[in-house]
Amino acid sequence: MDLYLTCDIGGTDLKYGIIDIKSNLITKGSVSTHAKEGGRAILDQIVEIYNNHKNDYNIKGIAISSAGVVDPNTTIILDATNTITNFIGLNIREYLNEKLGNINISVENDVNCMALCEAFKGSGINSKSMAAMTIGTGIGGAIVIDGNLIHGNGYSAGEWGNMYINGLVYEKQASTRALVLEAKKINNNIKNGVDVFTLYDDNDPLIKVVVNNFFEALSSGIANIIYSLNPEKFVIGGGITARGTKFIEELKTYVKPKLSPYIYSKTEIVIAEHKNDAGMLGAFENYKKHFINK
Repeated sequence: MDLYLTCDIGGTDLKYGIIDIKSNLITKGSVSTHAKEGGRAILDQIVEIYNNHKNDYNIKGIAISSAGVVDPNTTIILDATNTITNFIGLNIREYLNEKLGNINISVENDVNCMALCEAFKGSGINSKSMAAMTIGTGIGGAIVIDGNLIHGNGYSAGEWGNMYINGLVYEKQASTRALVLEAKKINNNIKNGVDVFTLYDDNDPLIKVVVNNFFEALSSGIANIIYSLNPEKFVIGGGITARGTKFIEELKTYVKPKLSPYIYSKTEIVIAEHKNDAGMLGAFENYKKHFINK
């Protein structure tokens, strides 16, 4: 049986798994990403993972989800934050082929991979148009139309976090990090979004104001995206969705007044179904588009 190595490169962890053609993960694991040692050091980790598994599994190719702006055709990292040093300009396929020989390798942006996962195996399945958003330290996004990613001219379509809402950068108002930073101004004991919403559920009056402002900013961006794209599904992922259906229902009460009744009725806002495995699963969907389902 042909199997594949799928990897999800993040700033903190490198997740990996052996996956079959039906997108079943046979085994999976993770290691700390050698981010500060540079992009090549991370790719050397993938080489080590491949070599550690090649004798036990018939690995036919490598699917990679990665942080940064990626050209999926050349697999070159076009742009990235400084979380991973010496990453920009790195040709992932070329580097790995030098180490492993000629093997099929696909690379796609991590949020794009999350969107592909949800479009083919999750909350966006069977939808003809889907917008995806991840809410965490920052805000990322992706667009999938008829099962295909919309990359944009510079492969950076869907960078919702860099939009300006109310004169401020969107993710500096509407990310989980922004929410926690504002809440800590009131209660320095707050460590994360769970702490914020615990106080919110306890009707802490000052925290309720912070959360209200957060939802106002978040919903403004989402409403603008819905007006622009008119997607069938709007899928939200990231750590904040651990709040579950309650989070979505709360968010909808802020989004609904910002849209006309007709436009609101045409987009379903849902939580991403897949969590930690989404990057790996989506990376393999991208691999199949490049090498299997051509």
